Amino acid sequence: MSAARIDWRIVAAGCLAVLAAIALGGRGGAPLVTEMLLMALFASSLNLLMSYGGMVSFGHAAFFGLGAYGLALAVSRFGLPVAAGLACGPLLAGLLALVFGTLCVRLSHIYFAMLTLACGQITFTVLFQWYDFTGGDTGITGFMAPAFGLDERWFAVVVLGVVVACLLALWRVVNAPLGITIRSVGEDPERVSASGLNPRRVQLTAFVIAGTLAGVAGSLFAALQGNAFPDYAGLGFTLDSLIMVVLGGLRSFGGGLYGAVIYVLLRNYVPLLVTEWELVIGVILLLVVLWSPEGFAGGLQRIGRRLRSEPRP
Repeated sequence: MSAARIDWRIVAAGCLAVLAAIALGGRGGAPLVTEMLLMALFASSLNLLMSYGGMVSFGHAAFFGLGAYGLALAVSRFGLPVAAGLACGPLLAGLLALVFGTLCVRLSHIYFAMLTLACGQITFTVLFQWYDFTGGDTGITGFMAPAFGLDERWFAVVVLGVVVACLLALWRVVNAPLGITIRSVGEDPERVSASGLNPRRVQLTAFVIAGTLAGVAGSLFAALQGNAFPDYAGLGFTLDSLIMVVLGGLRSFGGGLYGAVIYVLLRNYVPLLVTEWELVIGVILLLVVLWSPEGFAGGLQRIGRRLRSEPRP
């Protein structure tokens, strides 16, 4: 993709590859592809903050979890149809992102990161301990049939459509004047302030967009599983999103996509080979960072530049 336009050939090729994986994946293939798609959206939302806004969030899973609970609570507590619940998840995540973001953007660097961690832990604690409303540590289960009761392959196709639409919208944002301003704030907020813009307002806008997209991913993840648990908003999911962004590559729009595919595959198949799978994944992450600090996307770009620069015989 270019810096300004969407290359629809790449989009079409990617969609066809995903559809082929869904159709040919066999038993368990469709849920795995669905998980990859949702994790790609989740990681891409964090990538907006990290790669473009220069903001490292240690509480991003809060919005993923709120998206899941928005759906679960809307259906189980308020009796809303599932379609309305799917809208409630991102809405709840976006509203809390507005509240948390208003507090967090007042700080910068490590202080911003620590405050996002605090907000994330507050969210997790509320979900974990509010038994009468959120179900506490047992979560909310049985509020709907997993995957809407659809065949797993059809549900994967639905998720593909939603994720592609969200990523295209995100692509438009990062290449619009707003996205350029977000990058400028991430690089030099003082210069942006001197130009008459409010850096905090720009950061807050990015924070809300990222939180809402994470809420979309969380809501669909709850629909896939048919449940919502406090762990969805916990530190573990935040670490997963950070690993995916680093694996895929910072400073790259596709970093979240690449990282999600790699990480979900590793997390599902490495445990089948070794018991110390977390150690293996950690070593792989270390090697990727040492080989290519820009992640998988940066490594591909570097290889491409070398191939183009080699003289033809």
